[in-house]
Parts: sequence; structure tokens; C-alpha cells
Amino acid sequence: MIIFRLFPSKIRNKIQEHLPIKWLVTIAFWLMAILIGFAVMFKYAEKVTWEESVWQIWQTATTVGYGNKPAETPCGRWTTMFFGLVSIAFLGTGISAAFDVKEYIKDRRKYGLMKNPIKDGYVVFNFPGVDVFHLLVKEIRSVEKNVGICVVDGKIEQLPPSTSMLQNVQFVKGDLLNQITYEHASLKNNQAVIIFPSDPNTPDSDGTTKTVVDLVLRFVGDQTRIIYLLVKPENAWMFDDRAIGVWQSLDTLAIVQECQDPHSANIIQKLLKNSEGANPQTVKPNLIIGWTWQKVLLSSIQAAVTMGISVNPFALIHNGQTNTCPDLHYEIQQGDLLSIITYHNFDWQQFEKKMTEV
Repeated sequence: MIIFRLFPSKIRNKIQEHLPIKWLVTIAFWLMAILIGFAVMFKYAEKVTWEESVWQIWQTATTVGYGNKPAETPCGRWTTMFFGLVSIAFLGTGISAAFDVKEYIKDRRKYGLMKNPIKDGYVVFNFPGVDVFHLLVKEIRSVEKNVGICVVDGKIEQLPPSTSMLQNVQFVKGDLLNQITYEHASLKNNQAVIIFPSDPNTPDSDGTTKTVVDLVLRFVGDQTRIIYLLVKPENAWMFDDRAIGVWQSLDTLAIVQECQDPHSANIIQKLLKNSEGANPQTVKPNLIIGWTWQKVLLSSIQAAVTMGISVNPFALIHNGQTNTCPDLHYEIQQGDLLSIITYHNFDWQQFEKKMTEV
């Protein structure tokens, strides 16, 4: 249709792909043409101003009909009769088309056919089930209130009702080997991508996870973290170093720890749950470069007492390797990181400065 040539090719193609939107645009165009024609003919037939003509158009098309200055000439009356009937019909059809577009967009979002609108949130590949996903949302949002989360999955038709009701949760349905799926997921706009195994009971599904990780790496920026869950830890060798692997069976870790040392399983579970008590945080040393690990431990205790806060050094990260029990004489080097256990809203810069003063 000629009216669509008025739009840039990219927008024109998008409109023509969606029939309800195409129909609404068509109706809007013809309604506008009718109203303009009505305005021109009424102005010259009744010899009134443009303002008065537009006012009469609005009264007639909306059926308000104040009648403060009705048409007086035969031409003006016939014009009002004809264009009034046509404009009322088109206006009603346009309103109906607008509601159809609203429902169309709602259904496309429901069935995962829309692009992910979330920014600075999380993208989850392979829906892990209602219980696991809801727990994930709860733990993430205990720190980042109402952060957006998008599920990308090709096996489910739509999110379960209890999940779709969660605020700021989106769904993108697509084949994990299809480029469009990753484009619709808007990975580059989000802070982290979490990839669950396609089958948590089959170690071979780590191979599928590996494929997804490799494809995700093509569509993310340097600031986007990639976290994948492994069914079998021995399969970690397959993955790119830019992605972070997590052993899926963390409950097993807690059971083993409980057998070795009673009560420690509960401690591990609390560390893994962001919403329960203190949790690990990674900080970058600046003022304490050159200090020994022993001095870091002693000074952190003194600074914590002085400031009246709870904080404990947990581990040293050197060249990407984590050491939970460093040598007391080890000296902190440029580029090292510290893992500490503390509560939310901890100000490391202020705490590090206090360490140098005590």
C-alpha cells in the first residue's frame, strides 16, 4: 500500500510483519485523510476559520455535537452528513483495532515472541523449574530490588502462571541454535547471563551448555558476566575462561561438609543464600598493598571494632586463583583481590582507610 512507503524501510517491514499493527496504521491513515477532507470542505462551504472547522470535525467525529454553530449551507450540511457517518465508522473501527493491537502485543509477550526489554538485569537460559527459578529471583532481589530477569527457553510454550505473575519477569522463546534467539535476548544490555543445564540429571547436557556459552560469548559485552551450572565438575575443562562455572549439586557439597565437620553445612548454606545474614563480597585492595595477610587480619579486626561493624576476611584471590587459607606472611600485591564476609551496603573504601589508621 502506498501509505507504507512513507515510512523508512526498516519500520515499514516491521509494520507489515504484524497484521493487527498494519491494520491499525491503515485505518489511522484513512481516518486522517477523511478528517482533513472534511475540514477543507467544511471551511470553504461554510466560510469559517480553520479553528472553527477543526472544532466542527471533532464534534461530529466524536458524536459530541454541541451544535453551537451547525452547518447552514446545503453543501456544508451534505458534507457534514457524509463525512460524519464515514468518520464515526472509521473512528470506532480504529478504537477496536487499537485494542486488538494491545491484545496482540500482550499475547506475543506471553508466548515469548517479543524482544527482551530489560536492561541491567539478568538473562536465564533454560527455565530450571518453578521452585528453583523463584528461589533464584528471591535471592537476587534480596540485594537488587525488583531487578529485571528474562527467561530464554525453547522447550516451554510460556512461563507457568505463578512465574509470569512475578513483577519484571520476561520470556523469550527460541531455538538455542538460532541467532535471532540471542538477538531477541538483548544479552549485551544486561549485567549477567545464567545458563542452567538442559537436563540436570544428565552429565552429557554439559555439552549443550558449552554450546550455549560459546554462542552467548558472541553477543555479550566485556561487562556482562556469564555463569553456567555444571552437572559434572570434571567437564569444566571445555569452557572458556571468560565464563564462570558453578557446580549444580551444591547440596552435595553441604552434605560432605556436614559429614566432616558438624554444623558447617548450615554455615555454607547461609553463605550461598544472599538473603540470609552476611555473605561473601569481593573487594580490591588499594591502600594496603604490601601488607602481610597477618597484618590484614589484625587490622581488619581493629577497624571493625572501631567502626562498630561486622566484617571478616575470607579469602585471597591472586591471578584469578582463590586461596581460602593464605600464608600469614604473604604480602598483598597489585592486582590481588580480597573476599570478605560482611553485610550488604558495606563501604570497603572507608573500611580500608580505617585499617590504615588503627
